[in-house]
Amino acid sequence: MDIRTRAATGDTSSPRGADRRHQFPGRRQRINLRLDEAEHGDVVTAAARAGLTPTGFCADAALAAARGNTAPGGLIAGTGVTRAELATMQRELFAARTAVTRTGTNLNQATTAFNATGEAPVWLDHAVRRCVQALDKLDALVADIDRRLH
Repeated sequence: MDIRTRAATGDTSSPRGADRRHQFPGRRQRINLRLDEAEHGDVVTAAARAGLTPTGFCADAALAAARGNTAPGGLIAGTGVTRAELATMQRELFAARTAVTRTGTNLNQATTAFNATGEAPVWLDHAVRRCVQALDKLDALVADIDRRLH
């Protein structure tokens, strides 16, 4: 069901998407766009993915192309990844980096203790397990990024 049909029937079961940033007074210039069924379907799908209405998506896409910016709805051109998703991945990468750094510090302390006493500290196994977990998380995140970009 398209937006006009939902509006005419009063159907509010599925949200129509976010509107573009509104301006006051409103925009006065208008460009009409004509699409065939397949093109329209592609635009509606992409707009839903970006969380925009099809009209807002087309406007953002046209302006992004004209200005050489990213794709509409915060999508990073050619990736299908939004800026918000990328920001989340960035935070996860920072957390993984911190975990690996802390684990490296623990392993250095264990090495120092081993060199001083000739025996491995009792907590070395725990530090090694944490290192493996941190690297597994980092590998999973890198694989997720690679999957999204390809």
